[in-house]
Amino acid sequence: MELWADRKKLSVVRRYLWGSLIAALIPLALVAGLYDRYSANLLDSITTNRFQFELDATTAKVVNFLEVQINLLQNIANLPDTTDFFTSDTNGDISERLEDFLLLETENPDIYAIELMDVDNNVLQTIPRTGERARPKEYNTLPLTFYEGVEVLGPVLPEGGFPGWFSVRMPVSLDQQKIGFISLRARLSSLTELAGPLLEPGIYEPQIVVFDRVRVTVVGTEALPRKVIAQSRHMIPGWKIKMVESGDFYQAPKTNIRYLLLVAAVISAMGLVYLFFRMSARLSRYLYPLSEGAREIANGNFGYQISEDAPGELGVLARSYNRMGEQLSHLLDSRVEVERRAALGNMAAGIAHEIRNPLATISTTVHGLKRSEQNAERRDMFDIISSEILRADKTIQEFLNYARPREPMRQPMAVKNVLKTIKTLIASTAHSAGITVILTGDSNLMIDVDQSHLRQILLNLALNAIQATPEGGHVTLRTYRDKGQAVLVVADDGCGMGSDDLARVLRPFYTTRAEGSGLGLSITKQLVEANGGTLEFDSEYGAGTTVSVIFPISTMRHGGLF
Repeated sequence: MELWADRKKLSVVRRYLWGSLIAALIPLALVAGLYDRYSANLLDSITTNRFQFELDATTAKVVNFLEVQINLLQNIANLPDTTDFFTSDTNGDISERLEDFLLLETENPDIYAIELMDVDNNVLQTIPRTGERARPKEYNTLPLTFYEGVEVLGPVLPEGGFPGWFSVRMPVSLDQQKIGFISLRARLSSLTELAGPLLEPGIYEPQIVVFDRVRVTVVGTEALPRKVIAQSRHMIPGWKIKMVESGDFYQAPKTNIRYLLLVAAVISAMGLVYLFFRMSARLSRYLYPLSEGAREIANGNFGYQISEDAPGELGVLARSYNRMGEQLSHLLDSRVEVERRAALGNMAAGIAHEIRNPLATISTTVHGLKRSEQNAERRDMFDIISSEILRADKTIQEFLNYARPREPMRQPMAVKNVLKTIKTLIASTAHSAGITVILTGDSNLMIDVDQSHLRQILLNLALNAIQATPEGGHVTLRTYRDKGQAVLVVADDGCGMGSDDLARVLRPFYTTRAEGSGLGLSITKQLVEANGGTLEFDSEYGAGTTVSVIFPISTMRHGGLF
């Protein structure tokens, strides 16, 4: 009986399968074989499955190569001898120590020469001295782009027996005034060779394209325009990698093969049109939700639910899709969280061991020196050192708090007591910033949370609100009940956030402030969830930000007014 029931469940597949085999087995097998060999869509398939990953990897290598050269220029610009070269009246003479350093750097096979130039772009000195070369006649028309605070000029293609090159130039400044430039003339083929693994002789090849004006092959020579089949994102402004055809491998099939495919397709269509004309309407009704669900899951929308009322295997498949989406969502979330915690845990332990102990010794030494120091100016300097030590220790503590948070000790407590404490703690900061703090809402709320956790949660949110609010603005701390839950709101009328910032605001190390560590809101989210609550953000540019912390209401009661 069970076997018979299983066969009945398979009836839809069996009917469609046998009908399709009878009408189209032989012609479709022929079409499939020819399609696999001659399909014009082969190029698109390769592009989709291979090129994008390899182009991204190669782009990353090129960017890393350029950043290595930029770091070299920064190191040279920061040398005292470099500043002395541009500020002293030496008629272009360079110190022996600086020349030795530059000679050592130019031993790198990727670098032809390093040039020291004045503010009018006149070359004052070239290292090595044998690397001096006249500027090409098209120097003033070469492609120029700005990246990471430097100028990238070129490329200059090989000519007259000289190899191709490009230059990376950085200004040297003193007291915020440009006093000269350092230019690094780099080997062009060192950069283009990074795209070598993308080359498939006779099929396709990569080209480095600059502003759609200059095309360079992987060996650093001029390339001819060809049909583009894929391209990378910009490595630096105006620079990208394009994959072009280099043979006739992807040309249309020969005429006789196309005729054969056409005949096979006509025969197949004649056999299938009647059969599937009647089946397609019903089958499409069930397949479309599955296709849509697969697309959503492929795009990362694991919460998408497919209707499960389809018959037979289609219903089973729909239920499997739904379970797969849920499991994938849980798996990815847990895996990311585990890896992130493990990495930060190791990093936090290393920081605590390698930095905090020396900081404690330094702090003790500074306090000892301060007690015996009579000079008031030096005592102020010791105070500054102590404050910087405390700031470094605070940053380390934020790492530790995020990587290894303490388990909460939840107990019933009145919300109003914590809010009054927070208002007192931020009063001085708010007054200094010219901001008014407003405390309002239901004062009878009781929640089960860890008191120190709740204080840290609200203090983090309140300080963030103050920092985002201009002088004369308002920060509001409000509480209310909503469907058996306590909602604690921290709202400001500051600058607000856009959708991009709002989507990433809870990610570790993401911050919009230069002095921020990017861990405050991540720690806040951890503490809220550890105490059984949820965190919600609502913000837009120019309209301020509202953060809601939601906890279940405790069964205990507490009266009073704010």
